[in-house]
Amino acid sequence: MLTRPEVLQLVLRRLAALGRELGKPELEHADEQTRLFGEASSLDSIGLVTLIADLEEDLRRATGRDVVLADEKAMSRLTSPFRRAGLLADHIVATLAA
Repeated sequence: MLTRPEVLQLVLRRLAALGRELGKPELEHADEQTRLFGEASSLDSIGLVTLIADLEEDLRRATGRDVVLADEKAMSRLTSPFRRAGLLADHIVATLAA
């Protein structure tokens, strides 16, 4: 099982790669507080979908399990797990534990 620090590093590495691909250096230096969507985010909706899909593939490779991050439960939460990098890491850890 992946630990939260390992999951956070996975998220931050994916954000850095996406930042290089999109020419957005602020994503290359992301941290737990980096916003993933909304006004203050460097990602548009396609970028967020790409991040989620890439992370699901990374998690499949790391755990040998198919993991769905954008399910109905995640989408209906009061505080979206896709708001910030740290919240996404927490969501991934909880999803893997379920």
